[in-house]
Amino acid sequence: MENLYYKPSGKVPAFALIGSLVLGIVGSIILAIVYIALQWFIPIVYFNVFITLGFGAGLFYLLNFCFKQWKLRNKGVAIIITLIVAIVGFYAQWALFVSLMYNAEGTMGGDTWVKSSFSLEGFKAFFMHPSFIWEALQGLNEVGTFSLKKSTVSGGMLWAVWGIEMAIILITPIIMAFRGITIYPFSEKDEIWMNKRILPGRLKFVEDKDATANTLANHDFAYVYDHLSDEEEHFSFATAEVYESDTDDHQYLTIYNHQFVEKKGKMEEKKDEVIEFLRINRNSL
Repeated sequence: MENLYYKPSGKVPAFALIGSLVLGIVGSIILAIVYIALQWFIPIVYFNVFITLGFGAGLFYLLNFCFKQWKLRNKGVAIIITLIVAIVGFYAQWALFVSLMYNAEGTMGGDTWVKSSFSLEGFKAFFMHPSFIWEALQGLNEVGTFSLKKSTVSGGMLWAVWGIEMAIILITPIIMAFRGITIYPFSEKDEIWMNKRILPGRLKFVEDKDATANTLANHDFAYVYDHLSDEEEHFSFATAEVYESDTDDHQYLTIYNHQFVEKKGKMEEKKDEVIEFLRINRNSL
């Protein structure tokens, strides 16, 4: 069954590798600055979770743009680059944070520092010396950096919070990279990412994935052309989209099942991908 589906070529253009790393690292430092700025000026602990998720997602979207522009077709390499860039971003935000703490004025009692100023030299000093960051973190951990319900969070609890923050920043872009641009059909003949075309109307609900895939692979497209009427009410149906390019010999078909189920007195739609990037001949659909 595996040979029925699209499989990336695994090609890694040199410019895609170098460019993605360089732009990704520069971008991760910029995003780290934005991340710390948002946390600094919006000292709401619960909101910081969303800021952290946004930081991780931002790293993914930055790199996904690079992979798309420079035509990287290797998911493994994409994930490695994403991990490297995420680590740099995580490290950069700590270098910036402790450099701001070094120049801070005001009291620490669990609240945000009253005033600080950015020092490029200070940031560079911490960024170039990991041991400085580690020493600063130990000091900050003892006094705490924020309060929760009027109680300063420090010690083991603060280490745990920082650990969760690290996990979010590193894992979020990696998880997203598994479904990034590198898995989508690329035409090696036309040297472009294939265009997506959504087929009109509704299709029959896919009851047996393997049987349907084999039927379509054998060029029997009666299943696809037997559309359901859009005007009729159906609680189970399928939709499809085709990936194609101008001269490539193949198209790639993806089918989704849709089901409307009743939940708490309301009808909710459930959408599941049942067939992804099935290879069919050009102009089949």
